[in-house]
Amino acid sequence: MSRFNINQVEVIRTGLDHPECINFGPNGELYAGGFAGQIYEMSPHDFGLKKLADTNGFVGGVAADANRNVYACNSGKRSVLRVSPEGKVDVFCDRATDGLLIMPNYGSFDKEGNYYVSDSGDYWTPNGRLIRVGRNRGAESMIGGNWHYPNGLAISPKDGAVFMIESTAADILRIPVIDGKASPPKIYAQLQGNVLDGLAFASNGNLYCSCYYPNRIFVIHPDQNIELVIEDSTGEVLDQPTNVAFEPNGTRLFFANLGGGHVGAFDVGERGAPLYYPKI
Repeated sequence: MSRFNINQVEVIRTGLDHPECINFGPNGELYAGGFAGQIYEMSPHDFGLKKLADTNGFVGGVAADANRNVYACNSGKRSVLRVSPEGKVDVFCDRATDGLLIMPNYGSFDKEGNYYVSDSGDYWTPNGRLIRVGRNRGAESMIGGNWHYPNGLAISPKDGAVFMIESTAADILRIPVIDGKASPPKIYAQLQGNVLDGLAFASNGNLYCSCYYPNRIFVIHPDQNIELVIEDSTGEVLDQPTNVAFEPNGTRLFFANLGGGHVGAFDVGERGAPLYYPKI
């Protein structure tokens, strides 16, 4: 049985076009992407919705820097795009040392200002990669190119390790990064029977994982015990919950719904780990 139920979920905002991802900016703005390439910005506190830009192509993961630029994974354009606060769009990354991006999916900054992005590759062919874009804009492939649809990422608040979902393997990998080099990945958790999509750390090391199917959110505790947090058998409140993010300085976990048009949230009783917002 899950710890929470759907009656404890608050609908934060409706009117989005099948948002795949959400993430918070440095001043508490909530960002999301749309099915047709929209970049949405929701103001702090009341989450008033505005469209920041149109990028023309499906938007996956979004992340922000200290200057409120949004880094959007656009699979249609096979690029990570940078969107300024004024809505100007340019290409941040479209290739790495071992080739062009195939399916940029989710990106996250570490404390040094490096940007990690999962390049999912083809769904049923294990050709996905983890790419790191340094502050000098150089992009390198970190762990080779034979991974099973890399998807959501999260940076450990404890040691900076990168946690990465393999959606078609139904697992989460832990990838230590030591002196700038990736160590061999190891399986941190397996959730067979679920399509894993998004990750977010709590400050105590609990790792929350949202599942596109079958409408579930789990938490993996530091001892690697797995707990079902919430599920929705009807798909009405959790409607393909693809990504999750903690509100800044709060205990609510927000989630995007690829199958619908809303953003939801519920209080999980613990604070999220702070995100990194580098000055680039």
